[in-house]
Amino acid sequence: MSIRTKNRRKITVKGILYIWYIEMDHDSQYYLLNIISEDKNLVLSVPLHTKTPYIISKGNMFQNEKTNGLWNRYLLPIVIPDIITPQTVSDIIKWAVSETDAVIAKWNGKDIPV
Repeated sequence: MSIRTKNRRKITVKGILYIWYIEMDHDSQYYLLNIISEDKNLVLSVPLHTKTPYIISKGNMFQNEKTNGLWNRYLLPIVIPDIITPQTVSDIIKWAVSETDAVIAKWNGKDIPV
């Protein structure tokens, strides 16, 4: 099954196609930057304008490791600007795919609200 691309942006990083888009989270007041690889192994959400920058991994892989299939939250070492650009998305993808320094963030509903 393919990924819906209507009204979404495409970006290729290291030869892999990703779809990215921003939408309002249905369960909170935050907008989410969503990034999905074409094969759906990497599925990421970044809540925007939060007190503590973090990323939610929802896919099968994260930083070259198989995940447990649950929503895992990690502190994001990348500064998220007010305006999301393809360069920002590319930096997030490269970190989420190639690096190994992710620090788990415990959900607390305040600093980590989503």
